Amino acid sequence: MTVARHTKHSSGTRATGSVVGLILIAALIAALVIGVGGWMYAHNGLGTSHAKTSPVASASDSSATASASSSTASSKHEQRPVHDTLERKAAPAPDLTTVAEEKRMSNVSSAVTAAVAGSGGTWSVYVEDLATGKTVSVGGQPMVAASDIKLYVMLAVYDKQHAGTLATGGQDTTSLINQMITVSSNAATNQLVLMVGDGDMATGMQRVTGTAARYGFSASKQLRALSDAGTDGTGTENWTSASDCGRFLAALYRGKLVSAEASRSMLDVLLGQTRRAKIPAGVPSGIQVANKTGELAGVENDAAVVWGKAADGTERDYVMVVMTSGVVSGTAQQQIAALSSQVYTAMTA
Repeated sequence: MTVARHTKHSSGTRATGSVVGLILIAALIAALVIGVGGWMYAHNGLGTSHAKTSPVASASDSSATASASSSTASSKHEQRPVHDTLERKAAPAPDLTTVAEEKRMSNVSSAVTAAVAGSGGTWSVYVEDLATGKTVSVGGQPMVAASDIKLYVMLAVYDKQHAGTLATGGQDTTSLINQMITVSSNAATNQLVLMVGDGDMATGMQRVTGTAARYGFSASKQLRALSDAGTDGTGTENWTSASDCGRFLAALYRGKLVSAEASRSMLDVLLGQTRRAKIPAGVPSGIQVANKTGELAGVENDAAVVWGKAADGTERDYVMVVMTSGVVSGTAQQQIAALSSQVYTAMTA
């Protein structure tokens, strides 16, 4: 009996254990399903409530962003780059040489403007600093050339000599050029123009004008032969400008007309000028001046290279040209000499 009861109890216990085991397995499976389902739910982005930002979080984030922006702005403000150009110690020192050059030309301009305003007739003036190329020019219109047209006759002769096409007819070209420039001989000038034109005056004048234009002096035109009477009776005149004459002389000084040798030779001829009542009269004794004057009734011209010197011996070379019309000759010559003195003082200061 006892054994039987014992056997029956054991069978009931095993049955109970089997049920419990099944329940546990079922629970584990359920838990696994729930867990996998939850993972898939989250992984597939179905949990949108988790992705939403709560108002509190949003406010907090905005505050943090504003704080970060404020911090960045503050940092930028505190770390503002320093520009050297705004620092006094970094500002470039003025070029004293340039300042002095500009002051000289400003003083020249003032002197020229005042002289032109205070004189009668029509004036045209050109001044060039040969060291810097800076210029002052007042009244750039073409003017009656008078004997300053001889500068361009000389250029045409040297140009044809250089090309080997000048037919001299056995005449002494050097002597004729010296007479044309240093004592302003009209007869010598006409002989040279005939040479340039191969014996024809009209052709020679056209070639003088053409040569001047080819070298950049377009306002300079020979339209009539030279006459001791001062005119050919037709009212026709020869023309140039203060700028043309000034640039002509500057090119000679720099050795740029025809050739360096020809430029030097022409400049030497101009240094032998005997008419010195205008620009040369306004510079100190001993200062070299190479010039060519021009005179007709009511016309007083002068074009010059001046080898100036400052008080400390510094070279201050320059070109000065004055052309006038409708003036009283004696008065105009004195006015030109006075202006020459003022320009020399300004250029050598």
